[in-house]
Amino acid sequence: MEAHGSTPARAGADPKLVLLLVCTAQFVLLVDDTIVNVALPTIGTDLEFSSSALSWVTNAYFLTFGGFLLIGGGLADLLGRRRLFAGALAAFVLASAACGLAPNAGTLIAARAAQGIAGALLSPAALAILLATFRERGERARALGVWAALTGLGAATGLLLGGALVEWTDWRWIFLINLPIGAVALLALPRIIPADDRSTPGRVPDFVGAALGTLAVLLLVYTVVETESHPWTSARTLLGLAGAAVLAAGFALRQRTAAEPLIPRSLLKIRQAVLAQLMVLVAAGGLFAMFYFLTLYMQNVQGWGPLRTGLSYLPFSAGMGVASAVTAKLLTGRGPGVPLVLGPVVAAGGMYSMSLLDAGSSFTAHLMPALVVTGLGLGMAFVAVIHVATGGAGEADGGVASAMVTTCQQIGAAIGIAVLVTLATNVRDDRIKSGTDRMTASVDGFSRAFEVQAVLMGAAAVLGLLVARAAAKAARHGAGPAAEGADGADGADSADSADGADGAAKDAGRGAPPPPAGGGGPRPPPPPGGGPPPRRGGRPTAFACRGCRTGSHRIRRCGSCRSASYAPARPPRSGRPARRRCGRPRGTPPGARTTRRPGRA
Repeated sequence: MEAHGSTPARAGADPKLVLLLVCTAQFVLLVDDTIVNVALPTIGTDLEFSSSALSWVTNAYFLTFGGFLLIGGGLADLLGRRRLFAGALAAFVLASAACGLAPNAGTLIAARAAQGIAGALLSPAALAILLATFRERGERARALGVWAALTGLGAATGLLLGGALVEWTDWRWIFLINLPIGAVALLALPRIIPADDRSTPGRVPDFVGAALGTLAVLLLVYTVVETESHPWTSARTLLGLAGAAVLAAGFALRQRTAAEPLIPRSLLKIRQAVLAQLMVLVAAGGLFAMFYFLTLYMQNVQGWGPLRTGLSYLPFSAGMGVASAVTAKLLTGRGPGVPLVLGPVVAAGGMYSMSLLDAGSSFTAHLMPALVVTGLGLGMAFVAVIHVATGGAGEADGGVASAMVTTCQQIGAAIGIAVLVTLATNVRDDRIKSGTDRMTASVDGFSRAFEVQAVLMGAAAVLGLLVARAAAKAARHGAGPAAEGADGADGADSADSADGADGAAKDAGRGAPPPPAGGGGPRPPPPPGGGPPPRRGGRPTAFACRGCRTGSHRIRRCGSCRSASYAPARPPRSGRPARRRCGRPRGTPPGARTTRRPGRA
C-alpha cells in the first residue's frame, strides 16, 4: 500500500512540473542578481551614469529584494501560495520591461527597485509551493537539492548570459529576456499548480513588525552600501547603523508581544534552523563578492570581453551542479553533517587560491582549478544548509521559513559586496600612494578581498559544525519539529497520529498507561522519583514502542515504523532493554501502512 508523505500536497499536482515551474522562477531571480555586472560599463556610457551612481543598478535590486522578503513570506501564508506567485511573477515581468525601456538613469534605478520588490514576493511563494508539494523525506531532499543548486548556477549563468547578450545584441535585452519566460510561466501556472487550499484560514501577518523589520534591513544595507563614499567612522554611517539597530530592537520586541508574530516563535525555537540561516548569511557574502571581484579581474586585469568573461564561469557551474546532485542523493539516507562542514572548507580553499592570482596568471593552470574547487564546495554546502533551514517548518509556515533563507542570502550578498569593495579600494589606494602601478595595486586589492572571502567560508564551516551538532541532538531527542528538520521529514501526518491513537487504546486495555493526548510523539511519564521502571510479576517492566519494543520510557517514536504509542515490555534477562526493530519489512517508508503486524522482542 502506498506510504503516506510520498504524494504531493494537493491532489492532481504533477511534482516534476511543479518543481520545474518554481525553479524556473527562482532561477530568473538569481540570474538578475548578476546579469547586469558585465553590462555595467555599457549601461554607464549609454545612460550617462556617474561612477558613484552606477553601483545602484545592482544595489537597488539587492536592497529591495532583501528588505521586503519578510513581508513576502507573511503574504504567502495569508493570501495563498499560488495567488501570490502569479501576482508577483506578473509584477516582475512588468518591472523587467520598464528596465529594458528605461530612457535615463533614474528610471532604470527605480525599475530595478521594483524588480527587487516583485522578487521578494515571488521567491518565498515559490519555495513554499515546493515545500508543500514534496513532503516525503527523500523527495523533499532531492527537490531542495535542485533548489539549492540554483544559488550558484543562477549567479554564474547570469554572468554568462549577460556577456553574450551585451556582445551580440544590446544591453537592454538582459532585462527584456525575462518577458517571454515570464509569459510562458504565467500561462502554464493554472495547469500545473493546483488552487490553494483555503479551508484553513491563513495566518494574518504582523504588518507593524513587517514594517519595522523591513525598514531595519533597508537602512542597514543602504548604510553599508554607502560606505564606499562615506567611511565607516563618519557620522552618517554611524547614525545609519545606530538607526538600523534601534529598528531591529523594535522588531524583536514586537515579535515577542504580537499575537501573530511575523516569524513564528516555533521556528525560532529550532536551533539548527536559526544557525543555518546565519550560515547562509555568511556564505552568501563570500559567494556574490567572489563573482563581483572575479568579473573585475577578468575584464580590467586580463582584458577579456563580456562573452569570454561569462564563459569562464562554466567550470564553476559544472562543479556546483555535480556537487549539488550528489549531496542531494546522500541526504536521503544520511544526515547533513558532513556536507555542512566539508563544503565550506573546500570552498575556502578555492577562494584562497584565487588570492594568489596575478596579472600573468593563466586560466587553465590557475583560475579554472580554483573555480571548480569553489563550485564543488558551495554545491555541497548550500544543498545541506537549505535542507536544514527549511526542514523543520510545517506547511503553514513554509512561506516564512523560505523568506528567511532568501533574506539572509540577499542581505549577506549586499553587505559582503559593500564591505569588501571598501576594503579592496583602500588597499588599492594605499598601494598607489606607495608608488605601485595601478594594475598591480588593483590586483593587490582583489587578493585581499579573496582572502577575506576565504575567512568567511571558514566561519561558515564553523557554523556548519554547530548546525550539524544541533541537528544531531534534535534527532536523538526526537523533539517535534527540530527532529523532523534534522531528518528532513515534514512531521507526522494524520495517519501516523491515528495509528498512534489506536495503539494507545489497545495498550491501555492491556494495562499500560495511555500516552498523553496531542499526537506528535507522546512520551509516557517517568516513574515517580526517577527510580527504576515499575515491576510486574517480580520482573522490571519498561514502557516500549509498540512496534519494535525498545525498552525505554524515554523513546518517543520507533525509528523504523514511526509508531507513537507505548506498551509495557519485559527487557531480556541481562536487564538491558531490547534494541530490535519492529517486524515490518525492510525498506518500508516511515508512516506506511502494512498488513504485517509488528513483531515482539
